[in-house]
Amino acid sequence: MFTRVKSPEFNHPVKVSEPVDGGHRNSTFTGRFRVLTIDEASRFDLMTAAGTTSYLQAIFVGWGEDYVDEGKTPVPYSDAERDSLISTPYVRMALLDTYNAAMMGAKRGN
Repeated sequence: MFTRVKSPEFNHPVKVSEPVDGGHRNSTFTGRFRVLTIDEASRFDLMTAAGTTSYLQAIFVGWGEDYVDEGKTPVPYSDAERDSLISTPYVRMALLDTYNAAMMGAKRGN
């Protein structure tokens, strides 16, 4: 049975590949996303930085307790902290990749 939810949201692991000296550090945190309708999504110009930022502000609505500061203390959600994450290039890409993969569903195997 399919249940229609008017404003669906979901949690997914966000896999971040952070550049460090000589390579990358891979980490994960739980992101909370809001599903946009086609009409809502079409209002964003994803070919511009500003449009992509607005899009991410609309879809990325929270995170789990596995998003922590340098002291390993969970960081509470706030729009300012969300915007700081969105402005970090490698986190930005990870958020877009996670949302898009979730919307497309699991890839079919061979």
